[in-house]
Amino acid sequence: MMKIAIIPKDERDKGLVHALKSKGAEVTFIARNFISAKFDAQFKFTYFNEGRNFRYVAQHIKKYANSEGINLLNHDLIFLRQNEILNEKDKFLFDTVEMLENEGMNVINPTDGIRLSKDKYLGYYYLKKCGINIPETYASNDEMHTYFQILNSKSKNKNDKFVFKPMSGKGGIGIIITGEKSTAGDILSMFALNNKVAIFQKFIKNKGDMRIIVVGDEVIGGIYRIAGKGMNKNGISTGGKAVAFNVCDELKEISVKASKAVKCKISGVDIIEDKENNDYKVLEVNCSPAFDGFQKATKLNVYEKIADYLLKECKR
Repeated sequence: MMKIAIIPKDERDKGLVHALKSKGAEVTFIARNFISAKFDAQFKFTYFNEGRNFRYVAQHIKKYANSEGINLLNHDLIFLRQNEILNEKDKFLFDTVEMLENEGMNVINPTDGIRLSKDKYLGYYYLKKCGINIPETYASNDEMHTYFQILNSKSKNKNDKFVFKPMSGKGGIGIIITGEKSTAGDILSMFALNNKVAIFQKFIKNKGDMRIIVVGDEVIGGIYRIAGKGMNKNGISTGGKAVAFNVCDELKEISVKASKAVKCKISGVDIIEDKENNDYKVLEVNCSPAFDGFQKATKLNVYEKIADYLLKECKR
């Protein structure tokens, strides 16, 4: 029986637990706060699934004190869906997973994949380095350089827009789209006041973008994401509409190549068609995409497909 540990993004990932158990796997669903490490004669990494809070422990003190915990190194694979480091407890989790990787554990997505895809600055570098088309991009931790880059940009028409993105974020939070050069200084000042670095990109006119799900070397499907009325952002989390479409071979090749460029094995690749230049541009590679809107639009059971892939990876 294959043993798989899941470090979830949120409660919705329990759908994957059901899919794996239905295929005969033993699954540990790991709450991020109950991991311990002991460096003695040998390394030991343990998950205590009896942990809740101090009140729970006080009521079950003997059970808790005598718990051996679950040895994480006894698993065949860890599926890492958690992707944010907001505090030291999150950092402890990621440090532990990196140590498990060093001890030979198969981790999907690898910690390098999480790091590169979450950092847009690094991510764009690796995408471009691998020959993947991205929007025209400028990044600087000197706001004045970015400001003059915007002022000196040559617009083909007065309706051209500009995009400002934080180096890290999710769900489109912090992304600002504007057509006014005069507001650039105010926007950059907001980033600077919050110790954020603004990534500046040329806006690509569109009626929507594409989210394509990659699992290993396979594209399992794609959706168009169309912005809600009066909105500029196409993401489903910002009110966008999802419509399934058949992914052509060119888009499949781009998506798999983009996912590998940032060292992800399971990802959601966001792509936009640039009609002005007659090509496709990769907007982002998401290491822990949400599947609800995708599944609803495509009628595909993503968790079933991921479960099949993870079980194959266990046997490698």
